[in-house]
Amino acid sequence: MGRECRGKRCSKPMGQILSDIQVVLCRAQEPGNVGSACRAMKAMGFSRLVLADCPPYDEGKLSALAVHARDLYEKAVRAPTLSNALENSSLAAGFTRRGGQKRISSYLSLEEFAEFLLSSPSRTVSLVFGNERTGLSEEELRLCSLAVHIPTSPEYPSLNIAQAVQISCYVLARTLGADFERLDLGKDGSTAPTRKEMDLEIAEVVTRLGAAGFFKKSDSSHVALFLRNLLERAGADKDELAYLARLLKKASALAESPAPRRKI
Repeated sequence: MGRECRGKRCSKPMGQILSDIQVVLCRAQEPGNVGSACRAMKAMGFSRLVLADCPPYDEGKLSALAVHARDLYEKAVRAPTLSNALENSSLAAGFTRRGGQKRISSYLSLEEFAEFLLSSPSRTVSLVFGNERTGLSEEELRLCSLAVHIPTSPEYPSLNIAQAVQISCYVLARTLGADFERLDLGKDGSTAPTRKEMDLEIAEVVTRLGAAGFFKKSDSSHVALFLRNLLERAGADKDELAYLARLLKKASALAESPAPRRKI
């Protein structure tokens, strides 16, 4: 359903905005948690579920808690790894209660993350939730461009995965639905590159820079990770990604060409 915005009809209804966001459950083990997550998502208007590296479930137990939201599970995308699950997203946010620079440098509260999305271009966003017992591993969190935490009591900071999904979907739905005019930004749909498109472009840039001798060490993966995280957090669109890639490729070509002789 559409909503009125300051005297005119909004160009994007709430359902279309929320459909840009997918909930990714990584290595979730309990069917009841998955069913509860489906119910939490549907109650808040979210419809895209991705199951990354998840086992087969007892569908009876899952359905008992999903109730009328079982359809989200039935149409869920299954991916063998978290990396595969994120290929078509433009921004990946890992939900974790453990912060620190050793895990990931950009660490936002849920409310800060919601405001960040409100002021960003429309794009496909992945909300990544980890295993019930261990959460997201270091490796999994490295695949995310930023980390998000839900503020909790220090006496018992741990949340059940379905509870975390419920709170996150509620806060995001309330925030993103508050001002549709800001969300639209005058664009017809998302122009942000997917993770796969960005990684391919960055890989070519890093290869050319490496061939030109830009790196002292043979391992340039840290540069690729830095560029990806920087571009995703900045909300770069496809044109901006292509322009930056052309600049860096030109720089590598100039570095490889022999220096011109000075005229005397």
